Amino acid sequence: MSVDTRNLFRTFCFIITLLLGLAAAQTTNNPGTKQQTTRDPSQLDFGSLPQVEYVTTTDYSAGGLDGYYKLMSGFLSLVSPRDVKYEWIELAMQGRAQEIYKEPTKVVLYSLGWAICAAIGILFIVIMPIVGLCFCCCRCCGNCGGKMQQTVRDSMVCKRRVFEVFLFVVTILIAVGMVFAFLCNDALSTSVTQANTTISGTFQNVRKYFNNTKTQLDYIVDQYDTMSGAVNYDLDNIDQTLGVAVRERLRPEVGTAVNQLVDMINTVEPTKMALLEVQRALGQLQTGAQDLNSALADQRTTLNNTLNFCDPTDSVCVNLRNEVNQLSPGGDFSALTDVNTELDAVNTLLSSYDIPAIADMANSAFEGIPNRVQNYSTDVVADVKKLLADNKDVFANLSASLDGQVKVIANNTEVYQDVATQYLMKFVVPNNMYRWYAGLGLCCLVLLVVVFNLLGLIFGLCSYNSDHTPTTRTCGSTTGGNLLMSSVGFAFLFCWLLMLLVTIFFLVGSPMERFVCRPLETQEIFAETIDKPYFLKTPLSSNNNDTQSGTPAPSPKYLLGQLLLQDDQIPLKAGDILRNCSDNKGLLAVLQLDRYSFGGTDTSDLLDQINNINIDDQLDTLDVDFSTVKVLDQDTRDSMTDFRDSGVSNIDFDAYLAEVNKGLTQVDLPTYAQGLRTAADNFQEGSNVINGVRNNADRIDQLQTTKVVPLLDDVDKLKTNIQQLKRTVSDLQTSIDALLASAQNAETYLQTQGGDAVKDEAKTYANQLLGYAQQYADWIMVRFNEDFGGCKPVSDAYQSVVLLLCSYFLDAFNGFWFGLGWCLLFYVPSMIFGVKLAKHYRRMDYETGYDDYDYRYENVPMSNMDRKQPSAPPAWHSE
Repeated sequence: MSVDTRNLFRTFCFIITLLLGLAAAQTTNNPGTKQQTTRDPSQLDFGSLPQVEYVTTTDYSAGGLDGYYKLMSGFLSLVSPRDVKYEWIELAMQGRAQEIYKEPTKVVLYSLGWAICAAIGILFIVIMPIVGLCFCCCRCCGNCGGKMQQTVRDSMVCKRRVFEVFLFVVTILIAVGMVFAFLCNDALSTSVTQANTTISGTFQNVRKYFNNTKTQLDYIVDQYDTMSGAVNYDLDNIDQTLGVAVRERLRPEVGTAVNQLVDMINTVEPTKMALLEVQRALGQLQTGAQDLNSALADQRTTLNNTLNFCDPTDSVCVNLRNEVNQLSPGGDFSALTDVNTELDAVNTLLSSYDIPAIADMANSAFEGIPNRVQNYSTDVVADVKKLLADNKDVFANLSASLDGQVKVIANNTEVYQDVATQYLMKFVVPNNMYRWYAGLGLCCLVLLVVVFNLLGLIFGLCSYNSDHTPTTRTCGSTTGGNLLMSSVGFAFLFCWLLMLLVTIFFLVGSPMERFVCRPLETQEIFAETIDKPYFLKTPLSSNNNDTQSGTPAPSPKYLLGQLLLQDDQIPLKAGDILRNCSDNKGLLAVLQLDRYSFGGTDTSDLLDQINNINIDDQLDTLDVDFSTVKVLDQDTRDSMTDFRDSGVSNIDFDAYLAEVNKGLTQVDLPTYAQGLRTAADNFQEGSNVINGVRNNADRIDQLQTTKVVPLLDDVDKLKTNIQQLKRTVSDLQTSIDALLASAQNAETYLQTQGGDAVKDEAKTYANQLLGYAQQYADWIMVRFNEDFGGCKPVSDAYQSVVLLLCSYFLDAFNGFWFGLGWCLLFYVPSMIFGVKLAKHYRRMDYETGYDDYDYRYENVPMSNMDRKQPSAPPAWHSE
């Protein structure tokens, strides 16, 4: 890690730690008030962090070679089935590699598969040229199938067909291996192209990652405005957010007295109206009752005069005489005293004091507490707002300090990308063309064998005629045989070279696949090496040695924790980093920055380097003066005293109700009149009293209509108002005395305890405001744990490198030599069947069974018949 990169990493971690400090500050600030019940602040919406689309560099397609690569991988697993000996790597890293060879048996057993394969390859390289040379010499001597003679047998056709089938199958198998080798050779070129794409995409993702992380950090800092905006809004409305709470806190002691006062004041006007109604109703009743009494007296006289004419012995007449006195008045309303004195007192009270204004003043004195709180909190609100603004500047400066570092990274990644790209374009890509030609040439060497075999089979099959004898075979058939022998010759000529390359490539590619790619793909290499505690039993460098004692310094517990965070106690593991990054988790979860220490200063110490949002300390200075708040001023006290002494409570309400309940008459007049009519019907017929009784009944009904009914409404109103007055002023003196005392106590409480109430509510209010900051801190923590600086590009870069090295390059590389080795595996049967089949295709010089006796010698020249001796054989016979 370069100095610039290390400084950038430390700066970036430092800024993140400061933000984490803010989050921790909101959780641990003022532990003494932490358990207080707070209002639930409104949920703030901070939104989501901005994300960026990264260039995809982890897409991989084997191009249809998946099965072939699995076959190749299975072969390598067969060669080396044992697990990687990570303890050997650990010993090597600790400088104790010599201890590995103390157990040679394990080393031999572990490398046995590679040794066997290498030995087979070496034997092939050595033996095949020798065998080819011997085979060539043998054939030149007429042996090993070199003699142009063939015995004709019945089984020859079957043999030929078997050889053809086997050679064709072997040739196809060689061709398949050659095709796979050719495809892998082409795939190696694809890996070069992919390397350029991967490098470009990876560096581009690095730039995007840091730029987006900076953008996310700016977004987090900008969301400070959301939090501070909510705080400022509550501060601007402190009369509602804090003042109302203070008022409600005082309501049990002060508000109750004020409400009682308002209720009591509000009874003055209704009392006056009730007294007026009582006075009016009482006057009308007294006048009407006097008229009614006179009318009832006249009616009694008239009825008695009528009954004087009836038979004194008549029982009906006697009963009527006894009931005449029922026609008498009920209550004596003239005995009731008027309420003029009390009414005058109330009128005087109402004219002397502005009763509605007194009620409003008493109520506004208490309900105006929020405005008073707002007026007294102007300086405190300004201080809190300034504190918020100062903290915003701190965070803004922290964010701005990262700009230069991000630009440096962007420039460095561009430089590194240019260097890598130039290297690829200047050296790798041009030389890859020659590599591709070399691979193509090797494939063509195999192709020669395949082509000669196939051409030999084609010529042989198409030109062979079973009717021809071995010595009379056609040129096409002979050509097929010669092509097969050419295939054998090329196979002997180049097989050792191919096997040499296959062996070298095998000894390079197989260990890389076993020791490098598989552990990297499964990531077990990290768990077994650098992620293990105390992986290094010796220091990283000689600088770590204790020069005083000459003994090595203790090794770090966690290597990555020491290298990246300068703290070997942090269990930072490469496997965990890659797994978390594959889930695109943030830097906090990946690098465990909550445990990070910078220069010996941990997170709690770093809190001193920023201005904490101590809103509660600011609000604790809030002091509201309630000394001028009066629940009852002197005018209100005087008005209540006058109302108490007005005499309203001295009215004899029971006497009023007693007389009212007696009614206007002792008997119900309609009922009494109906009784008279019933009695008249019971008189003896012909009595001259009957009509007189009935006339009296009619006059009584008329009294009900003209005298009684008009007074009933006044009776009801009098009763209702008397009852209302009784309820209102029955305990007037006691109630007003208690009210005056309660109001005095409320004022005393307000002036002595009001300040404490303000401070208590201010603490609660501060917790509410800190609730916004807590939401902001919690949101930061969630973002840091989930998606801030989401390190998916790190995982993608790792996967890209593994894909490029293992899937693109090494699989193709191993597939190439595996394909060539596949071909060489079938070279020997190809040569055997090729030599055997060529014997059946080529024209023979003679054939056993036909050429052992030359029938041309049976002819005897006529000119020599006399000597009876055969002439010399012709010249062509010796050819």
